[in-house]
Amino acid sequence: MISASKTTLSTTANDLSGKEVLVLGAARSGLAVCRLLHATGTRVTVVDDSKTREEITRTLDIPDIAIITEGYAPDKLKAAVLVLSPGVPDTHPLATSFLERGLPVLSEVDVAGRFTSAPVIAVTGSNGKSTVTTMIHQMMAAGGFRSFLGGNIGVPFADNVLEESKLKPVTPVQVVEVSSFQAEHLECFKPDVAVFLNLSPDHLDRYPGMEAYGQAKLKLVKNMDETGWIVYNRDDSFFHTAFTGQENTVPFAFEPAEESLFTCESGWILHQGERLLPLNQLPMPGSHNVMNLLASASVAHLMDVSESAITLVMRRFKGLPHRLELIAEIDGVNYYNDSKATNVASTRAALASFDSSIILILGGSEKEATDYPELTNLISNKVKRLVTYGQAGLRLMGIFQGLVPVHFEREFAAAVEDAHRAGEPGDVVLLAPACASFDQFTNFEERGDTFRRLVLAYQRETVHA
Repeated sequence: MISASKTTLSTTANDLSGKEVLVLGAARSGLAVCRLLHATGTRVTVVDDSKTREEITRTLDIPDIAIITEGYAPDKLKAAVLVLSPGVPDTHPLATSFLERGLPVLSEVDVAGRFTSAPVIAVTGSNGKSTVTTMIHQMMAAGGFRSFLGGNIGVPFADNVLEESKLKPVTPVQVVEVSSFQAEHLECFKPDVAVFLNLSPDHLDRYPGMEAYGQAKLKLVKNMDETGWIVYNRDDSFFHTAFTGQENTVPFAFEPAEESLFTCESGWILHQGERLLPLNQLPMPGSHNVMNLLASASVAHLMDVSESAITLVMRRFKGLPHRLELIAEIDGVNYYNDSKATNVASTRAALASFDSSIILILGGSEKEATDYPELTNLISNKVKRLVTYGQAGLRLMGIFQGLVPVHFEREFAAAVEDAHRAGEPGDVVLLAPACASFDQFTNFEERGDTFRRLVLAYQRETVHA
């Protein structure tokens, strides 16, 4: 079994304890690292430009932590370390001030990693992070670990580390989803297993190009040595180039390979060359979800989880909300919510999960450098009707008009209504928008919840008709 020798809250982790630390950003991860550092005896000040002192006080409720919300000069704030929340870029004046003075700028993930005694499994990639992180968590739990699930997926890593210190479980493991933003400032972070799923165009408003975006993710492994493992997607050209030939790497891919632990062949998942489970027994559609299972199972194997526990999760895991989530079947039409498909790569994976006869809903707010024409072949071969909506809707209609029947509605609810009215037995109504949600919703979850509510209302109308 992979083991880790790290510090606990009762010791000084890389000499942070007792120092003056500024935390920039009072969202979830920023407040979590405040709580963790306060518990270690560190003097903490939280700085936020967009919230009031009262808002932060209500959420944090630790009088010993100073709060600054306005009227400060970045170069006048004295501290030894700055912890930067993932939503705050390096161009913020306070971050720039620390960087120019050569002072440490750390991420919440880096700080939290200093205080856990558990093995750490870190998962990154453009698409599938939350699904794989959750699968690994469930496999670890099925294997007898006390698994803590967190990071970018929901509960901040720092909160889970604080909880671990209170519970003191016998066999803990920290399973952490790490975004590129969270990986930008890693100084000492050293996962025991690092997982790299895929790289596709995203967040190019923050990075100058794909190379910079990928390099941010590769910072996960800069401190790893022969005691840790890298699990990577051999079919992804960026990660294949980065890791081929390195020691302690385990690739996963559809095609069998000597180094792989889990692969696919002739309709089966194979474990070290032996048939494990037929693909038709998996509850989630889509080849991308098969890849997610291969990655998760590879990690579980490295952690000495039994084959039976791994197979149990494979058979039972039905996916996460807003990720190819089957909402309902109405008069022979299946409605799938993939609101998390906020880029072209994830929409492409969703379309590839079905044979044909798809009524596809695209739209929302655009991201920079989005290459929508990449969807042309799949749309022409699988989509019978395209419904576009929102800020990007007219542009999308212009791109695909003439390829398939296209209809534009400015409002999301009207777009879903049009897709519903067009459905016939055997069709799939698929929300896989290839766009962010921020033109009409606060996040992709709200968009997906709205889709679910509308579809379930159609189902009730059908039942009572």
